[in-house]
This record gives sequence, structure tokens and C-alpha cells, in this order.
Amino acid sequence: MTLTEIIYGLLFQPSSTFQYLSREKPLKQGLLIFLSIALFNVLISQGIENISIKDSLTNLSPGFVWAAGGIGVIASMVMLFFMAGFLSLISEIIYGHANGKGLLVCLSFAFLPSVLGAPLQYAALLTEMKAAATALPLLAMIWVMILQVIALREALSLRNSQAILLFLLPLLILLALCIVTVLLVVTVFSLPFMQFK
Repeated sequence: MTLTEIIYGLLFQPSSTFQYLSREKPLKQGLLIFLSIALFNVLISQGIENISIKDSLTNLSPGFVWAAGGIGVIASMVMLFFMAGFLSLISEIIYGHANGKGLLVCLSFAFLPSVLGAPLQYAALLTEMKAAATALPLLAMIWVMILQVIALREALSLRNSQAILLFLLPLLILLALCIVTVLLVVTVFSLPFMQFK
């Protein structure tokens, strides 16, 4: 499949397209798409920042905004590799299915709809449609999440319920860690008061 066919397939036939991507593993194309979209979003974000700065009391220098955007791109790339490896490992432990490189490729391409989020938000802000400026990026993010679940399902040969659980697992682990941390902090700070009773 050519890059144009892959993009078309992600829009209209995501399941079969992710099956192809997980099997053929065009890693260079996937990372190029991911990086290009991330850089494009940083560029559009500068325009959004220029609009938003009018309503803000703080005036950030353009250099700082560009640096923050560059760090965000690098962090996104690192997170992409981490999540592909982590989810493939967890899938192998729980379900006996692993495909780290194939999942990395699929997750890279699943990022595609996010190319719409920042431009639509920028257009909505220019036309002073504040509700749309919030809703449109949110819809793009939901679209990405749906594609990520499909990517997990096809790359790791899982059922829908297994893919959804695997997708939610990092969030559940983070939530559990937060609860444990809060309980530990409450316990530590309550000990001195218990001693004085």
C-alpha cells in the first residue's frame, strides 16, 4: 500500500488497514507521519497562542513557546515508544500476544486525526466560536483514541473487550497509584495526631 492508500484506509477501512500495517510494519513511514503531525500541531499552536495571549495576563516570549513545543514533540515521541513497548509486553503477559514493532507502527498512524484538532481550533478561535474551539479538538482526540483501540485489537490479535481493557490499563494503574499515594500521605500525617490522643 502507498502512503495515500494507507491514509485513505485509516479513514474508511481502519481494521483492514491496521492489519496490513501490523503485518508489513512500515516503521519509517509511521514515524514520519507521527513526527510531521506533531511538528505541524506545534506550528499551529503558535497561532493559537497568539490569539489566546490577548486574554492572558502573562506574556510568554516566542522563544519559550517554541522551546516548549519542541520539548512536547520529543516527549510525545518518547511516550509513543514507551506505550507501544509497555502495551505489547502487558498483552504478552495477559493474553499471550505480542507485536511490539507492529503496534508501534499502528499507534503512529492512529495519531493521524490529530492533524485536524489544532487547525480546527485555530479556525474556531479566529471566528470567535469558543464552544467549537473546545469541542473540535476534543472530537479529534476521541477519534484518535478509537483508532488506538482498533490498532491494539488488530496489531495484537485481540477481541474488542481485550483491546479496550488494555487501552485503559495504564490509566487504571495510574489511578491506583494515586489512590495508594493519597492513602499513604493521609496515614503518615495522621500518625502524629493519633499519638497525642
